[in-house]
Amino acid sequence: MDTQATSRWSEDERIAALISYDILDTPPEPDFDDVVRLVAQICQVPRAAISLVDDHRQWLKAEVGLGFKEVPLALSICPGIALKPGLTVIPDVRQDERLASNPLVVGEPHIRFYAGVLLETSEGVPLGTLCVLDDEVRDLTEAQRFALLTLARQVMALLELRRALAQRDRARAARDQAENKQVLLTRELHHRVKNTLAVVQAVAGSTARSSADVHQFRAALSGRIGSLAKSHTIITSHDDQVASLRSLFEAELGGEAEAQVSRVTLSGPQVNLPSDIAIPLGLAIHEMVSNSRKFGALSNGVGEVSVLWSVAVAEGSNSLVLKWSEYGGPEVQPPRSRGFGSRMLERVLGAQIGARVTTDYRTEGLLIVISFPLPAAINVPQ
Repeated sequence: MDTQATSRWSEDERIAALISYDILDTPPEPDFDDVVRLVAQICQVPRAAISLVDDHRQWLKAEVGLGFKEVPLALSICPGIALKPGLTVIPDVRQDERLASNPLVVGEPHIRFYAGVLLETSEGVPLGTLCVLDDEVRDLTEAQRFALLTLARQVMALLELRRALAQRDRARAARDQAENKQVLLTRELHHRVKNTLAVVQAVAGSTARSSADVHQFRAALSGRIGSLAKSHTIITSHDDQVASLRSLFEAELGGEAEAQVSRVTLSGPQVNLPSDIAIPLGLAIHEMVSNSRKFGALSNGVGEVSVLWSVAVAEGSNSLVLKWSEYGGPEVQPPRSRGFGSRMLERVLGAQIGARVTTDYRTEGLLIVISFPLPAAINVPQ
């Protein structure tokens, strides 16, 4: 490369500038084709081109008389000449030691004359040339030189306009995408609020029926409403409006998961759940945690809880299997009556997410197994 031409920019910067125009390997465009035909006619030459110098080739956005779209740098007019500032005129390329042995000179199309004007950005970064070529030794008149310089500026104006329009279109597409996403999120929010209100109503009714007095009702309802709020917070904080299964457990376990890690174990792949699954499942998790803290393994200082989940694949569909296992707690006794927690696990989960729930009151500790189908849209880790 010419040292004068490269003193203000690096080759990496030049290639980055060229790429920013998003012009390489694009199909022919009339505006550029018109320029090369016009400059060839004005300069009275058989060949003309808008040439852009890539990192490994010279690519022609438009050409007349050459018959090819690109040529390797090793076979092209030397980039040191093609990227020289201003107007370069070589009446007889055979007399130029840089070009005399060039394949395009010694072979087809037997170029003898070359003239080119540098195409450069407003920051002075070179991209290529507007050039004319002839198979006869010749020169340009002052009028032809002026026309070549003027049309080169026109090519840069077209490139800048083309880039500005592309940037505008991308910005518009991004804005439209953001607006569409906002519309979808608003619809999802309305849907979720409606469903949540229905859940709150059902929870309040069931809590009232299973509470012995108003104090028990207030405490139980407050905890369950708080669980719904936690699930909503997790979902709304995620760009895709989903909640990871692990985050639902961590939100409910709180200090137990953080301060007593040895007593609570969470193990399973990363699975993100949509709100229509996450909300009822979060409520079910709240019931399991609350029951364990009142009566189970987390009610004393030595009990342990193991939560293990996995994804099963059968007949082309996925399902999640969740096991809640307690050890070392007080002696397990089957309940005399079915409270809200039992109904939540067995009936509500079954109705809302198609879950199957089994409860085993083992001597060593409670075991709950929940399995439910996963929507096809959920990405399952392999």
